[in-house]
Amino acid sequence: MARLNVSLSNELAKKITDESVKLGKTISSLITEATSHYIDLREQGLDVNEIRDFLMYFHIISSIRSVPVPFKLFDEVLAVSMKESKEEPTKIFYEMGLVVGSVIRNYAPDMESLSKLSERLKLKLPLDDIRFSRNQDHWDAIVSGAGYGKSSSQCLAEGLRGFVEAYGMEIKSVEVMAGFVKATFH
Repeated sequence: MARLNVSLSNELAKKITDESVKLGKTISSLITEATSHYIDLREQGLDVNEIRDFLMYFHIISSIRSVPVPFKLFDEVLAVSMKESKEEPTKIFYEMGLVVGSVIRNYAPDMESLSKLSERLKLKLPLDDIRFSRNQDHWDAIVSGAGYGKSSSQCLAEGLRGFVEAYGMEIKSVEVMAGFVKATFH
């Protein structure tokens, strides 16, 4: 076997030592296994950071027990539901926004980190666009492609209201169009 000398931060060295003890493996076997997996993934053309982001996304949707639904079906069910009562569907979306915001705060505890996380996960989400940006004394959120009808955008706006409240903020204004929501909050 070949021997290599590597330099690690003290923190990483401690984590490797702790993990090897926890797993009952030698440090050498743990590093060999981790490096081997990393190289295998790279040889398959996969990016480890992309895989980490996908696993985080999967954990989030699993935590909220989300299921994929085609946008057309989603839009039509919401439109029918909103004809009966606008209050009930928007209330459900608001409450779900609180739940989703609480789950995502485990990964992005503040708005700065949420802004960065949304950029990283943007291409993995079933949306055309999602952005959180700071503007002097407030934040803006722009979401497009969450359904195509006005009903789904109205529900998204309420979900966004709950989401923002999970971060301890309050929406000051909302612009809603079919397939698009822009909210200002602080």
